[in-house]
Amino acid sequence: MEISFINDEFSENIDEALSFAKKNGLKYIELHKIIGKNITDFSFDELSQISTKISSNGILVSCISSPFLKWSSNKKDFNIMMQQVENEEEYFVKLMDIADIFGAPSIRIYSYNQSDISLEELGKKLDIYSQMALERGITLLLENDGLCNIDTISKMHKLLEIYNFSNIFPLLDLGATVAMEDNFNPQELQDIINNCSYFHIKDYDAELKRFVVIGEGNVDYENILADKIADSGTIFSLTPHTGYPEDMQMSLNILQSYEE
Repeated sequence: MEISFINDEFSENIDEALSFAKKNGLKYIELHKIIGKNITDFSFDELSQISTKISSNGILVSCISSPFLKWSSNKKDFNIMMQQVENEEEYFVKLMDIADIFGAPSIRIYSYNQSDISLEELGKKLDIYSQMALERGITLLLENDGLCNIDTISKMHKLLEIYNFSNIFPLLDLGATVAMEDNFNPQELQDIINNCSYFHIKDYDAELKRFVVIGEGNVDYENILADKIADSGTIFSLTPHTGYPEDMQMSLNILQSYEE
């Protein structure tokens, strides 16, 4: 495995995030927020400056951690947490331009707010963006999220089984899965894992009902993802989600120990 991390899970200050990466010998970073602004809200000039800073430190961007499609499919009803997007396709083109600036091979996407679009409609929409990204040589990573239509293992499995997208792959967040589901089909989970080469890594304690340092919760990464840990083509991107930057270091230490 290769290890990345979502920058603002450690610090929204990009200099501090890069220092953390260099200190720990990490060569990848996943970009989300920088000083209160989503990566998509910067100008291209600002993004170019950030890109130069990252590359000059010998770090690569593993993924643009975008909020794409984490909103309603009804354009009159946007997520109140989100800036209104007047033209979804134009926004997506900007995302691909941003990926190009950073040399990022992939963009994280979602699946619209829960229950406001059918699986068939969702599949058709995703296929449009899949083809657009394919033309630009960018891979789309679909994350399971509790607020979106693709939240559970079963729904992720069903969507990918029906549509078999050429350029959309699962971005599996097992910590979020455990937080949402008590039980899931082990074969469906294994099918998704087999087709997944990028994971968001967080841990969840079901008794405490909160996210915790990797290894302190209910997600047995060392065993569940044993084959992926041994695979140099797999990226594990840390996102502890505990609210404490020091937990990133502790989680990283545990994750690195799995390879020993």
